[in-house]
Amino acid sequence: MTPEQYERFEKAGFQAQMENLSPVTDFVHETFSAFGCPGQFLSKIDIVVEEIFTNIASYAYPESSPERPVEIDCALKDGYAYLIFSDGGVPFNPLAKGAPATGNADEMTIGGYGIFMVKKIMDTVEYRYEREEGKNVLLMRKRIF
Repeated sequence: MTPEQYERFEKAGFQAQMENLSPVTDFVHETFSAFGCPGQFLSKIDIVVEEIFTNIASYAYPESSPERPVEIDCALKDGYAYLIFSDGGVPFNPLAKGAPATGNADEMTIGGYGIFMVKKIMDTVEYRYEREEGKNVLLMRKRIF
């Protein structure tokens, strides 16, 4: 994602460790707030950020990995907010797993509900693996204006 493609664009890098969840959430929330996004969107994007960052911090890198970079891009274009997470962890497509059971509690299994919720909140969620750069990229988009 290049800044020239968007009307507004901010990028930040963090280490994918749970102690960085608050700074990551603050960055995204404050960036979209400065972009003029409505409060209803901001409360929902906080849920999305928490889910995606927690998954990256918990599963993308081996525990022994000293470096655990994750980049976060926030952008606006044509009335849409874009949120993109990129990490250099193990290639993994969180969208590949089917939707979790949501009916009878006896049929429900552990896992998959967070990404299910993210897909319900956002208008589009796309995954790609950039082999040349060795990155997982999760691009999410939501109409806000």
